[in-house]
Amino acid sequence: MESIDIFSLSWVGVFFAVVFAFFIRGVVGFGNALVLAPILILIVSPKPVVVINILLGMVSHAVLLIYAFRSINVRIVIIMAVCCLVGIPLGTWIIKVIASSDLKVLIGGLTVFFAILIMLGLTPAFRRERLASGISGFLSGILLSATSLGGPPAVLFMHNQNWSKEMVHSSLAVYFFFACLFALIALAVSGVVDAKTVVTAASFLPAMLIGLALGMMAFFRIHPQFFRRLSIAVVIVTGILGILSGLGVLS
Repeated sequence: MESIDIFSLSWVGVFFAVVFAFFIRGVVGFGNALVLAPILILIVSPKPVVVINILLGMVSHAVLLIYAFRSINVRIVIIMAVCCLVGIPLGTWIIKVIASSDLKVLIGGLTVFFAILIMLGLTPAFRRERLASGISGFLSGILLSATSLGGPPAVLFMHNQNWSKEMVHSSLAVYFFFACLFALIALAVSGVVDAKTVVTAASFLPAMLIGLALGMMAFFRIHPQFFRRLSIAVVIVTGILGILSGLGVLS
């Protein structure tokens, strides 16, 4: 199926899934696709799933920027976004040379390994933060186009630098906004984006806003240390799902 009939039973189910997915997004700053993609894939074909996730994600990031702009580490995020853009073509080339399944297992394993080290405080903060941010953005771009697991490098970099939860949250919003924009342009150029999918995504905007608002209410109330642990835990889950997907367990 290429689209979901609005107000159908399937649409109602996805509506509530979108609320929950963007509640998670509001709390930790990312992870909405992790929740939403497995549900959408049961109803529609993979291409619309990607477009719907990206469109809703991009709008949610834009909404967050309205109130969180002061907390953004602007210079670092710009470096990351530019390097992400540079890394995307390399990821597109890599996927032609190495099987996506093998990449997912490798990257998933490395993600889990480094996430655990950072959670345990076993990795020192980078002294040359600009260089490290560029590398994380570059890796994120490669992984985004090669495996769709583009979030972990950026998230782990920010937590490794011990940024405040407000700075992590708002900086991720800017970074992922540009990452989604780059990806959406690439999809549009390749002919994947169509009017039906855009209309379907737009129908879930109220659900996205509800979930995002609830998530932000929770975000302002949680302790910074809990935010750090929860955020890294979501990265670990992403890595594990990448491994399972690469091994064919989730196919």
